[in-house]
Amino acid sequence: MAAVVRVLSPAKINLHLEVYPRREDGFHDLLSVFQSISLVDEVEARSLKSKDVCSIEGDFDFPPERNIMHRAWELFRRETGFAGGVAFSVKKRVPEGAGLGGGSSNAAAALRALNRLSGLELPPEDLARIGAMAGSDVPFFCLESAALVSGRGDRVSGLPPRTDYAVLLVVPRIHISTRSAYEWLDAAGSLSRPETDRESALRRSFLRDSPSDWRFFNSFYPVLSERAPVFAEIRKELVGLGAAYAGLSGSGSGMFGVFPDRRDAERAGKVMEEGRAVKIAFPLEGMPEAIVQ
Repeated sequence: MAAVVRVLSPAKINLHLEVYPRREDGFHDLLSVFQSISLVDEVEARSLKSKDVCSIEGDFDFPPERNIMHRAWELFRRETGFAGGVAFSVKKRVPEGAGLGGGSSNAAAALRALNRLSGLELPPEDLARIGAMAGSDVPFFCLESAALVSGRGDRVSGLPPRTDYAVLLVVPRIHISTRSAYEWLDAAGSLSRPETDRESALRRSFLRDSPSDWRFFNSFYPVLSERAPVFAEIRKELVGLGAAYAGLSGSGSGMFGVFPDRRDAERAGKVMEEGRAVKIAFPLEGMPEAIVQ
């Protein structure tokens, strides 16, 4: 068994996100194009002699037992019989509450680290199954770097990643809770309706079209931009500064622009950085490996 494992935990953007009406179990079905990006947290996992301990260190504003990584540890132990304790240390770079999947990615990183620490070497599909019990977006981060994601986020169909663009992330100083975003969406009655061959159309567009020709959208954007005009302002700025495509990631508050190359993204970032968190990132071709130290 390994003693220390280090895993890079990437953010994601939703190039497309349509949300369908609430299901009987309270969840919403969705259909989304996920792309992991080069903005990453660093997760280190260390084996402990104490079997029933999971400690988590990092820049979190909630106790360890409420961290989705703790839930991932509990589920991994329950599903595999692994009895070991673990100490997680997280260097956070992915903004919390920005629709970039930081928490879900951390949970997937925890599962991948536990897989190495335990010596079980489960296949990614098994980790994704465990991850789905921890959170809706966790399976994606266990399996793919780009994918069509459906169901409540637990069905993942891989896409060949595209690396022919740069991403400018712009996160305004506003917090939007996921619960509130879904409540507003439900109240507005502007949910999408499933369409035949929708997944095939999205796949074709992602693979073949120039970003300037993408007709992607985010169901949350109209609702959020009505309540907080800053989202529409950022989108207008991104397009005005040369973004071929601009959108909202997840349920917010992170916005992003797709630019032809790094130089264009950096030029736009210098204009937009005042009063906002601005970061340059790139689409990933594959998920980072778990490294045994």
